[in-house]
Amino acid sequence: MKQINPSILKSWIELSQLVMEKKNLEKLLHDKVTGLPTIPLLFDDIKKILMEYNQVGLLCVNIAKYSKIEEIYGYKAFDEVMKLVADILESLLGGSLREADVISQLMISGNTFSILLSPPRSKTELTKEDLAKIKKRVSSKITEATRNSLDYALFQKFGSYVGSAILNYDKNVRLERQLYTALEEALQDSATERQKDAKKRTEELKKIIKEEEIYSLFQPIVKLPEFKIIGYEALSRGPGQGEFERPDKLFKIAYQSDLVIELERICRKKSLAAACDMKPEHMLFLNIEPDSINDPELRQIAASNLLLNSYLTPERIVLEITERSAILDFSSFRSALEYFRALGFKIAIDDAGAGYATLQSIIELKPDFIKLDMSLVRNVDTDDVKQQLLKALINFGKETNVKMIAEGIETKAELRTLLEMDIRLGQGYVFAYPSEPFPEIRSDALTQPISSR
Repeated sequence: MKQINPSILKSWIELSQLVMEKKNLEKLLHDKVTGLPTIPLLFDDIKKILMEYNQVGLLCVNIAKYSKIEEIYGYKAFDEVMKLVADILESLLGGSLREADVISQLMISGNTFSILLSPPRSKTELTKEDLAKIKKRVSSKITEATRNSLDYALFQKFGSYVGSAILNYDKNVRLERQLYTALEEALQDSATERQKDAKKRTEELKKIIKEEEIYSLFQPIVKLPEFKIIGYEALSRGPGQGEFERPDKLFKIAYQSDLVIELERICRKKSLAAACDMKPEHMLFLNIEPDSINDPELRQIAASNLLLNSYLTPERIVLEITERSAILDFSSFRSALEYFRALGFKIAIDDAGAGYATLQSIIELKPDFIKLDMSLVRNVDTDDVKQQLLKALINFGKETNVKMIAEGIETKAELRTLLEMDIRLGQGYVFAYPSEPFPEIRSDALTQPISSR
């Protein structure tokens, strides 16, 4: 774990002295996003507790940087997450936390909250067991509240870990140095919690892969304006209703645990088996991770008669390249794709508009299909900027003979607007929910006239 820079300790010492001398500095030492005080403003409170009780308990809530929320969505989105967590922590006062506990931030615009725990009422001192119980309550509440408040895609990238420490007073050591050491211990404890969590999730994923606890759902790709199904996307799901049910969570942990190839092999096996009875006129859109394009097993399946035995000829399969990870070497990746093209497979780029390098992928890979990400489709009926961007992409598709598929269409208004822009292929809840093979277009999808030009 990255350690606190020693210069921070020096800054705290200087700041605490300045705060005592110039009270107008207090405003500057509150975080502008959350409105919370930072650690230097708590020195007096900590000192009073230490003078009376000889110890103070501390929690550190680390909003994990691995989530890359700020890098992907920008600092404003991360600020909103920090504000949400601050609100959640303050809502715990009088419940999971005591009213006298004090919530702060480690530093201005940082990613760590600090909680100064008030002295116990009925005991002479806090114990590690007490802190463990408080940590568990706080962590559980943060997870529950953020799951209910954040957009699903954003929640999947959110991570928080709670660490704790007890500062036992030593009159021979400067207060700021004692606090620095205790906070460093609490941060290290939060890092340990994160490591435990990662190990647990890796073991769970290994079990899923070993026992092949993956199943496939299918969602139709619809030709417009005829409203005719031309194929199905195979969507992998993990076991039960837990966190591993969704593919984004499955593959997020797989990338962190270096298990991408193993997981995709199971997903591919299950999808091909489930699709063997698909009608001959329909295509199968099969998701492929960039890291798996050189998997020998994928090449073996493609070149063998396994597909022919189930009437799934290569011409009926579209390899849908996801962008959960970046393509680092387009030259070798393009060469690998040419192998599959030669066998008859078609190529699609998934989530255009939301991946790492979509424009470069389009230029380098020359796909047969481009799936326009739902972030471009959502509320397109009321968003002029999205309309202009989609019009440009649709025109690009016509000029280059690349078929555009609008993903994630959920409402009649979105569909009507897309039809007016002359989109020819669509996918989303407005047509059918993902389900067992093979869902038809919902009966209510055409209950209201939808114009097209």
